Amino acid sequence: MSSRALDWTKDRIQTLTKPEVKQLRANAERLQEPEVVALCDEVLSGRPKTAALRTAKTRKG
Repeated sequence: MSSRALDWTKDRIQTLTKPEVKQLRANAERLQEPEVVALCDEVLSGRPKTAALRTAKTRKG
């Protein structure tokens, strides 16, 4: 584990937004930091999934 990875704890990662956690995970994967990747996965799996917003088109007629 590198000194960079030591900076990241689960508590710290939980304070990030979902896009930030995803970006951190991508960076950790690129830098070969499996501990950080695992923490990000754990945090992401514990968050509720958001449904895509759908807009209904209304026909006038």
